[in-house]
Amino acid sequence: MSTNDEIIDNKLDDLYMVFIINNQKYALSSKYIIEIIEMLPITKVPFLPEYMKGIINLRSTIIPVMDARMRFDMNSIDYNERTCIIIIENEMNKIGLIVDAVNEVMNICPDKIMKTNSNKDECKQDFIKGVSEINNEIQMILDCDSLMEIVEDMNNGINE
Repeated sequence: MSTNDEIIDNKLDDLYMVFIINNQKYALSSKYIIEIIEMLPITKVPFLPEYMKGIINLRSTIIPVMDARMRFDMNSIDYNERTCIIIIENEMNKIGLIVDAVNEVMNICPDKIMKTNSNKDECKQDFIKGVSEINNEIQMILDCDSLMEIVEDMNNGINE
């Protein structure tokens, strides 16, 4: 790979989707984001945690859907025209993340991300990988793998 390709790859790694939950900006690395879709009908699934709203059928693929507000221990709200589902994927799983609104895609250099000392007892903190401040606005950088642990747990429960 040439130096130019490495520079382009590094720039892509620095791209983050910024979205809003409860008037706070959160960011997720674009390498995990498959697509952003409008709200679809959600089929409830029994015995899931309350923040897992159920499943959607997206082009013949069944995807579990999580309400980010509820997962972060915030009050749920009625969905509106700005509410959307961000489909994210890591090596193992796909999940839909319901957010209040998508804001923008921005470049966040690694040196602009301050690491947090995550306290595993506090579920909200477990998802925060770091914090960045750009243009006097703070973005919480989310850890995709921590967010998706519930899907792995669900799959393990199904396969046992």
